Amino acid sequence: MPESLVILPEFPQNIRVINQGEPDGQDWAFKITSSSGRDVFAVAISPVNNSRTGPTWSYIFDADGLTTVDLGTPNSFANLEKAYSRTGISVREIDRLIITHGHSDHDGTVPEFLSKSGAEFCAHESYSALKGFDQWDIQDRTSSPLQIELEQLGREKIERNVYKERYELHEAYYEDRKTTSVDRNLVDGSTISDATIFSTPGHSPDQICVQIDDLILTGDHVLPEITPHPTSKMLFREDIKKSPLVEALSEEHLYGLGTYIESLGKVIALGEEVRLLPAHRLFNKGQLNLCGVERASDIVLHHQRRLERLYGHIGRGKSNLTDLTTSLFERSKLLGGNLMAALSEVVAHLELLDDVGDIEISNEGSMTLIDSETPRYVDFIQNIAIDS
Repeated sequence: MPESLVILPEFPQNIRVINQGEPDGQDWAFKITSSSGRDVFAVAISPVNNSRTGPTWSYIFDADGLTTVDLGTPNSFANLEKAYSRTGISVREIDRLIITHGHSDHDGTVPEFLSKSGAEFCAHESYSALKGFDQWDIQDRTSSPLQIELEQLGREKIERNVYKERYELHEAYYEDRKTTSVDRNLVDGSTISDATIFSTPGHSPDQICVQIDDLILTGDHVLPEITPHPTSKMLFREDIKKSPLVEALSEEHLYGLGTYIESLGKVIALGEEVRLLPAHRLFNKGQLNLCGVERASDIVLHHQRRLERLYGHIGRGKSNLTDLTTSLFERSKLLGGNLMAALSEVVAHLELLDDVGDIEISNEGSMTLIDSETPRYVDFIQNIAIDS
């Protein structure tokens, strides 16, 4: 199929369609030219199983050798090879792999990819430290009244086999990841040739963004159409802290809604001239979703509105995690494993309200407002994100 030129008025670079796929983004491939004339290939890696987020977008560019960012879900390596072939690039030609964060829809085929390519493997330093542990087991669930209640509600309301089935579905992935060796640990400000790494935790502790000229590969940090799930605050279990790599990490700066908003502020500060290339929904519903930093501002505003609603509910007497969660989410979003996601998101917002001094949380987990003329979360958001 000959390449066709698509000109988008809000995006001055040329975008060429390499392969036309489905309305939900499956099988699409693009060539995007940056402001310096560098070509960045964007290819959709179809998951083996259906995903509400659609395919994972993998990006390939030259930075002192062919470099690729993100790979897709477990068991999708054949789909990845097929997607790359549409650009005329073989996996064996890739010199370097960067993973934006350690969720299975991004690093799901790392062992196969490295075996085929021999590429250098780069990831955030916390990826190396934490990949050997089950993500559900690293948290000290007794670290705060909210975390205690979250754990209790999870045990009472969610069947354990929900998580057991998830693990068993990708058991080989979890086991293989433990033995995968990272060649280069990245930190905020790391450079790979002329590509710059930004540490942007909050959705995941190891989340990074990669800047290539005026293009920012955002992973799941900033997504069109989707508001990424923020982490709650973290305190590692004592036995987990004994690992030398984990001991060097600062949970305070890697987890929590406040951390996520600070990271969004970092993207906002990059200015209107940059364009964001996400790991999901780059193309969806028959259209290309090219965003600027205003999308990061929209996500900040979403969380500000959620904080406002919670603040209001607490002021009207709702004082426990269950009532606050059911007040915010539709019943359909509180079923099965989704309930834990909803509960943990509310916890993340309550933790921020507690941190800035807007609410007081008792040892039993009940919440009351602390009187002030203006809620302090408003100043927090304005100072960190909006004015970045």
